[in-house]
Amino acid sequence: MNKITLTPVEKDDTDYLLDLFKNPDVMDYWFSEPYMNKEKYTSSFENRQKDESARQFIAYAEEVRIGYTNLHLINLRHRTAVLAIMLDPDNQGKGYAEKVVRSIVDYGFNQLNLNKITLDVVDYNEKAVHIYEKVGFKIEGKKEQQYFIQGKYHTSLSMGLLREHYQK
Repeated sequence: MNKITLTPVEKDDTDYLLDLFKNPDVMDYWFSEPYMNKEKYTSSFENRQKDESARQFIAYAEEVRIGYTNLHLINLRHRTAVLAIMLDPDNQGKGYAEKVVRSIVDYGFNQLNLNKITLDVVDYNEKAVHIYEKVGFKIEGKKEQQYFIQGKYHTSLSMGLLREHYQK
């Protein structure tokens, strides 16, 4: 099976990322509207590159870009961060998501010395919840009607993973 690698986001990744951020099927799972133009994205990209509380990566399967992942809201005092992942729709359903999640979690625990990584996921995204649970995340709470997606309010699940419970 394809080896997954994460490389820091670079300026030449902006067109690829802009396509993801404009895709409604992707952005629904990011709880955001797919409203982004190149000028706005370039400006936000430059700001994010300076943000010391975030680590952003492009995920590759062999030499092919398959998605984007990050740790953000990194708090070095409390040793916590929030995980986010988006896979290119052409690369979903190929078994990559779990490997990308494991890779970013490994980075958080082994490079940043984090103690806990959290995330939010919409409750109907059962495949994602299953993947997060396989990696070791546990549901820590629910936020009723937290996100408005495709004309309806949906519940969000708050999930967390402690370093000591991480299943490699």
